Amino acid sequence: MTRLFAMTTCLGVVALALFLPAAQAADTCPENLSHLSEEMDALLEGVHVKEFKRTMRSVLQASIPQAIQRADGIKEQITFLQKEIQHQVRVEKSADFIARDVSGNPDGPLKPCKRPEENGYCNTVERYFMAKAANLANRAFLKALKCYQRQGYQ
Repeated sequence: MTRLFAMTTCLGVVALALFLPAAQAADTCPENLSHLSEEMDALLEGVHVKEFKRTMRSVLQASIPQAIQRADGIKEQITFLQKEIQHQVRVEKSADFIARDVSGNPDGPLKPCKRPEENGYCNTVERYFMAKAANLANRAFLKALKCYQRQGYQ
């Protein structure tokens, strides 16, 4: 289940990286999301799915201008990302609620499990960190898209 979730979680990020509209990078718009590497690495400490971790790290290094050249339209991608972010926020909140309920820890940050622990709590906490990581990248891509859109790119 965790692997399936990992693949669907990064759907928005991967789709965006592959299908953004044609445009030339503006000086004020980011070239990639590498500035998020430290924050992403902290979130990925709570994730044990190697494919997900690899995908998220590669997304941060992907060229936004190149992704824009391969896509169908900024407006459509903005709409898609906004929906994906809403979905991941729901996943994150649900996982947070369940993990806190199960652990009896209503306050403080959730702590990732160590491998090879496999139980409902650990899977829920991992799902929480995956949703947070996906939304970190999705929000940054959305912000970049809006920047390119303000620059006049379609």
